[in-house]
Amino acid sequence: MADFRDFQGMIPYHILFPKSNAGGIGLVLPDKVGKAKAGEYEFIETYCVEKNCDCRRTTLLVLNAKGKTMAVIDFGFDPDRPLAGPLLNDFAKQSAAAGNFLEIFVDAVNDNPAWLKAMYANYRKVRRKVDGHAYRGRPFPKPGKFRRQATSPEAAEEETAALFEEMGPASVAPPPTSPLGKALKTHQPGLFSETPAAPTLPDLLDRYRRIVGDQGIAMPHGLRNDLTRYVLGQPRAGDELAVQLVRLFALPEADEEPQDAALRLLGDVLEILRTRLDGQHPDARERMISWQEALARHVFNEGVDDLLCAAVTRTLLDARVEILPQVHEAGSRRLDARGAEELSRSRFLAEVGPAEMFRTFEEMGIDSPFELLEALLEMMAVGDPEVQIALGTAMYSAASPLIRDTAALMLFHPQAQVRAGMAAALCTVEGGCFSPATLRRLIVARNWFPEEIRTCIDQAINNARRARVECASIQPGMTMTVYASVVDGAGAQSLQIIIPDGKGFVCCSILLKMRVGVADAFLIPLENKRALRDFLKIMTEEIAMLESTPEYLDLRLGQALAEGVGLGRVPNPWLVAIAERLGREPWRPTPFDPRRDLAALRTELEIAGAGFLTDLRVRAALKNSGAWPELEPFAGSWFEDGPEVARDVAAVTSNKKTAASPRIIARFLDGVLAERRETWLARLVLTTFWLKSAPRPPVHWSEMFHVAAALADDAMPLKQIPLMVAIAEMTFGAYLSREAERI
Repeated sequence: MADFRDFQGMIPYHILFPKSNAGGIGLVLPDKVGKAKAGEYEFIETYCVEKNCDCRRTTLLVLNAKGKTMAVIDFGFDPDRPLAGPLLNDFAKQSAAAGNFLEIFVDAVNDNPAWLKAMYANYRKVRRKVDGHAYRGRPFPKPGKFRRQATSPEAAEEETAALFEEMGPASVAPPPTSPLGKALKTHQPGLFSETPAAPTLPDLLDRYRRIVGDQGIAMPHGLRNDLTRYVLGQPRAGDELAVQLVRLFALPEADEEPQDAALRLLGDVLEILRTRLDGQHPDARERMISWQEALARHVFNEGVDDLLCAAVTRTLLDARVEILPQVHEAGSRRLDARGAEELSRSRFLAEVGPAEMFRTFEEMGIDSPFELLEALLEMMAVGDPEVQIALGTAMYSAASPLIRDTAALMLFHPQAQVRAGMAAALCTVEGGCFSPATLRRLIVARNWFPEEIRTCIDQAINNARRARVECASIQPGMTMTVYASVVDGAGAQSLQIIIPDGKGFVCCSILLKMRVGVADAFLIPLENKRALRDFLKIMTEEIAMLESTPEYLDLRLGQALAEGVGLGRVPNPWLVAIAERLGREPWRPTPFDPRRDLAALRTELEIAGAGFLTDLRVRAALKNSGAWPELEPFAGSWFEDGPEVARDVAAVTSNKKTAASPRIIARFLDGVLAERRETWLARLVLTTFWLKSAPRPPVHWSEMFHVAAALADDAMPLKQIPLMVAIAEMTFGAYLSREAERI
């Protein structure tokens, strides 16, 4: 479904004026037009709401009867201006039928002057509402005076390049919000040098309060842009948010809504910082340190609400960021400063004893070791690792089987030091202390750990068997439906496995990431068939997931686990819970070798015959691949990020005369993409497996195989592989969009 809240800084007219019937027209296609199917459609006008902006244009969203966006069209009212169009918005995902809807729009504007006149009136009304006074711009061209024509992508690129030439190397990026629309501001004296007002924390928190109940896939585009600008542009942003969190939780009658909004904002900040770390931005490490130091100074401090400390700890854990020593030290100091009446946990074990703490665990009413571990981590994860190891070791001998089962799961602790300490303690535990369920979990997960921990687990398994502990049986495999996303431009892939659960369903969600392994795992309850339908609609329409197979699930988990073991990383314990629910055989790490697996795929095609390996098939696949990022949702995120991108742009734009996008594209092909050729080869081979597993793939897997094979041929220049050229173009577009977020 289209998200009307914000489209690149443009807001639909009917949201600005909810009582008005203006702001778009309906369209009925009685017959198919090109790739546009017969049916009902709407053209929704969106307008810029930046104060004092006079860009004199609109962006139209073309929606089908189900609310799916079929095209995004930019239209400037002044035909003599650059990028006036009409043209397809190069920064939006377009459907295969987008070009046909562009043609339909051009004909409608030319043949229906009344609609164009209505757009002028709508624009004036928006400017009056936003600027607080009547529109003072020059008159618009008379409707019907000019015959508008669609701007081709090639012509749009030339006009964009001309704008960049005029702007000079210091102004490669267009101003913030709608990329093409705001580029026009370079021709309005005095406007290009202006920057939008810096986002403030109160404004961001207010916007978060409005979406705090929406647990959708992502926050609105404009909000993410503003949050990124806040994170990167405010040196004291971390302290500001940390202080605000303390204030919100200290109120006598605290309102949970602003608390939840602030915590969600913090989680999104950590995601932005983690993404920049993954992209190897030069300042990423320093910014992460600065934010965690701010949390250490203000949140993990004496006298601060325990609920806040637990909530922030949970947010850090959910974000899968490394909790830095500064936070651990602050957490330990906070606990040690609580005094004799409320002993710190570091003194609790020595002066009160583990039994009292175990009684606290039992009083929580939790009956799952996985949930108890989460609660324990909220209490302890930022504390002294030695204290956590001591407590975990004592838990092995607790009277409660639940607490003993939880102790074994501390092998999955997010801190490597605690994992190592718990593994060493595991070897010394008497075999009779292990429950049948814990023995099964150790057997299922042993191969997911590095060798030094795996050796300890094997010793514990032997101890349990000598004590005649029977291993709990693995439940028979359940009926499951597997959905998988493509491996995106950041190397991430989502797996969603749906299984029945009473009258409803449970989604076993697993996130894999290249250079990480299994990045996350959790369970999502779905109450009934309607909840399942809504969930699957989001998965298939917004994330472009494909139905896959259990065998593909096993393949990808084996590859990801092998990568994690090699890096010394472990998945979180919920992967064990998922394995138990699915009743699969233990997933074994299986190293992924792109070139070896590519050779195996070639053998399959040779056996299949049917001319899959002919020169004609190869040429057709390479040609088709150039359109995938534009036409196929699975390739919509395939672009590069990181300092190497900025380096390549700077190498070209340092000379004003060569600051044209074709030269930047060529530089990417010889620079950042050439350097990451092996990474892209791995991504394309993984995508070949993904397509091969799908009953209804958008393209046949043999086509992706041929593109991957071309990439594996080191003698083949990247400029001769259309997909890589398209990725270079996407990289430049993404670079411009990111630069537009900067203050």
